[in-house]
Amino acid sequence: MVAAAAALGCGLTQAYVMLDRFLAEPTATSLIPRRRGQAQGSSRLARDLDLLIDTAIESTYLSKRRVRLADLVDEVRMRCHDAGMPPPSRKAITARVKAKPRPVVIARREGKRAARHRFEPVLGALESPAPLALVQIDHTLVDVIVVDSVTRKPIQRPWLSVAIDVHTRCVTGFHLSLEAPSATSVALCLAHAALPKEQWLAQRHIEAVWPIQGLPRMLHLDNGKDFHSEALRRGCEQYGISVDYRPVRTPHYGGHIERLIGTLMGKVHLLPGTTFSNIKERGQGNPEKAATMTIDEVETWLGHAIAGVYHRELHRMIGTTPLAAWERAAALHPAPPAIADPRRLMIDF
Repeated sequence: MVAAAAALGCGLTQAYVMLDRFLAEPTATSLIPRRRGQAQGSSRLARDLDLLIDTAIESTYLSKRRVRLADLVDEVRMRCHDAGMPPPSRKAITARVKAKPRPVVIARREGKRAARHRFEPVLGALESPAPLALVQIDHTLVDVIVVDSVTRKPIQRPWLSVAIDVHTRCVTGFHLSLEAPSATSVALCLAHAALPKEQWLAQRHIEAVWPIQGLPRMLHLDNGKDFHSEALRRGCEQYGISVDYRPVRTPHYGGHIERLIGTLMGKVHLLPGTTFSNIKERGQGNPEKAATMTIDEVETWLGHAIAGVYHRELHRMIGTTPLAAWERAAALHPAPPAIADPRRLMIDF
């Protein structure tokens, strides 16, 4: 064994340990060096404390109230005080939250639909070979109440029309309005998508880049009457834009735009005056009393949430950020022609 230890470059005791491991499990993998310390997934906390933390996570964090991690830590420490137990560290609590399957966390906090949109594969999903080759547009009622800019009294929830480039997942443009979706909403959304956004960002003091501009080669739309307007049809014909309508009763064909809307509405739920998505999520709060933002302020916030945050976040479906995907695709494909007359574009639609 002395010669074997010398050949292995270890001490005699370690050589005997390796021999015992091999005799117990005669495979080469049994001799692989093992990490020192606590095994991954195991817990050093007492069983009662582990149960207390898990109960708090289940009842407090994994709920439609969507409390912050800091609030969960406070809740655990309060329960520990009441039970006469030493409180765990924030790191220990965070580790137990992260150990929960992500789809389960999203389903419990945001709903099964949000989890399905984020994690389930989209069967029969649309594909786009290049930037702006295929753009989806849809509308949603924003989950926040806006106030009057003069009286600061609550008005209503605004409507958001938003467009996404399927190839890069970048938001090409959006339009926020108090009016219900119409041909005008679609035209204003398309105009914002097609035109350069440097001036638009500067006017709202948004420090971010938003390089997406240009008309799409094809629009993919649902069957709402605002998408079947004569104005939209004529405008698309004049600018050479093809229009494809989503087949009836095939919601998965709208997966890209619906995921985007779900992501944006999740961010909106952080704003004062949020209504959440339904009565159960709202709880006992009164969104009208909490509302403080005008429609212009919500528009500015959305601009930052898109250009400053969403475009820079890793997109699981494409394996990179939407902004990086756009920059990479733009280097491989010719840039779309610039809009010579923005005012004419608005009129034509």
